[in-house]
Amino acid sequence: MSTSFTRLASRCRLIAITLTILIATIQVSARRDDDVVVLKNGDRLTGEIKKLLRGELSFKASYMAEAVRLDWTKVERLESKSKFIIFLTSGKLVTGELRVVSAEDLGNQNFMIGVAKESIVVKQPDVIRIFPAEESFLSQLEGSVDFGLSFTSGNDQYQAEFLATTTYRNGDHKITASVDSSFSGQPEGTSSARRQFTFDYRKQLTPKHYVGGIADFLSSDQQSLDLRTTVGGLVGRNMLLKENTRWSVFGGMVLAKEKYSVTAPQTQPAEAATITESTEAAAIAGLEYVRFRFTKTDITARVITYPSFTTPGRVRMQAISDMRIKIAKDLYWGLHIYENFDNKPPINAKKNDLGISTSLGWKF
Repeated sequence: MSTSFTRLASRCRLIAITLTILIATIQVSARRDDDVVVLKNGDRLTGEIKKLLRGELSFKASYMAEAVRLDWTKVERLESKSKFIIFLTSGKLVTGELRVVSAEDLGNQNFMIGVAKESIVVKQPDVIRIFPAEESFLSQLEGSVDFGLSFTSGNDQYQAEFLATTTYRNGDHKITASVDSSFSGQPEGTSSARRQFTFDYRKQLTPKHYVGGIADFLSSDQQSLDLRTTVGGLVGRNMLLKENTRWSVFGGMVLAKEKYSVTAPQTQPAEAATITESTEAAAIAGLEYVRFRFTKTDITARVITYPSFTTPGRVRMQAISDMRIKIAKDLYWGLHIYENFDNKPPINAKKNDLGISTSLGWKF
């Protein structure tokens, strides 16, 4: 009896798996490949629109081995009967079919979303992102991975840097996670490490305003900081949102739990080591800046200050800036700068931790 039941269960699982694969195959094959794109130089392409991101329209025809990237500002006409999620500079998200007509026909308002009387008409430069409505979770992720390594033979000094960030958008929700880790030292000397993990959530309330939360975990040997955990909420405003430039400001409140430790000199007993743990409440104020140029350069910068409520006069600051220059396809050369500053650390430790590194990276 049990053997028969086991066989039946196995067959049911096999049927379920087969149906799942079949349905997925049908869905993939059902995607249209009759989208039309006409460039301003007269080139006409027929195939499938993949997405629009960072001013690049990703497009693939059946005769192409892989998708090509087109300058969004060079697109003269476009038409697709597939459903897409469109992000506008106003902060709105719209779902529908796409159609771009010549500026001579409708003037500046030449981007049409939807069909017939239900269509919405906006300016083409107001469209900053396009994703297929049925796109899978993994295909909606965007981000980058960087790795840098340097070595100086004169003093055997080495330094390694690893950076990774990814962003997922779903409607008016955006989630970003990033890792920033560096390590430096000498084979016969001391070493120093810095590790930071940041989780950021945003929800768009209006075309200009958003709310969100932040969780940040930082460890820095340079500042004798074993771990600082910062968690809080924020509200923000998009001051400028264009197809190639964006910047916003935000503010809120956070709680931070810190653990510092300073190793005692070898001439003193181990008990002389200083360990300090504390929790503080602080305000948060910051700004973010992003700019990119088609197939050339991406620049991002983020500065956050934390004026303390618990310790009057104490102000912490974090700043991160990245410049990426394209080498080929998704490969780029990067310059990374970070700064962590604390004007009143709770122990006798260094006030700042500054680092500059170069790296090779991959963007997806």
